[in-house]
Amino acid sequence: MARSTSPRKIGWSLLLLLIVIGVRYFQEQPREGTKATPPATRPEVAPSTTVSSGWTIHRACTLVPHAHNDGDSFRAKLPDGSEREFRLYFVDTPESQFKRYRDGNTNAKRIAEQARYFNNISSDQAVAIGSQAKQFTLALLRDTPFDLITKQEAVFDSERHYAYIEINYQAQRQRLDEMLVQRGLARIYTQGADLADGTPMEKHKQQLRALEAKAKQQKVGAWK
Repeated sequence: MARSTSPRKIGWSLLLLLIVIGVRYFQEQPREGTKATPPATRPEVAPSTTVSSGWTIHRACTLVPHAHNDGDSFRAKLPDGSEREFRLYFVDTPESQFKRYRDGNTNAKRIAEQARYFNNISSDQAVAIGSQAKQFTLALLRDTPFDLITKQEAVFDSERHYAYIEINYQAQRQRLDEMLVQRGLARIYTQGADLADGTPMEKHKQQLRALEAKAKQQKVGAWK
């Protein structure tokens, strides 16, 4: 015959269990004057950063569709929501179409000048390269957010400003001016500037010249 457990023993067991639960509960509570540690979070990257050399880096910009967008000039939306038009430092892509302006002038002279740079190709060939450059740039910027790096330097008397563009392309960080030159889609022409990372202007120009020499050797773009 099994022995029965007395009510007194059951009561003491329940009381002991409650005491243990209570002690653990109070041990897990933060002490007075302290705060619970929040879960770790990834640091946020500032959408726009001004560096000591006078450059402003606008991160994760997007392309804005606009009639004036071209291979080397386009409208961009900045992180603060504003929209501005920019032109690339160092490079000039050929005109993408023949134009006649309101005053009766045309861009034929400019196209002929661009054609001479590329070993005297025809004006029609230059415009075809300009159209190809436009398609390349706009497709690239339309598909991927990009970083826009500018000193707010105005382009002549227009509302545009010079800038460098950096973008992640084919698992690499690349500059748009270099990408255009190495594909034979732009001439090394127009205003340059030191890079925001401290690279001197002349050194970057030499890098562009090396890319251009390789494009000529490989006969790509306008160098065919």
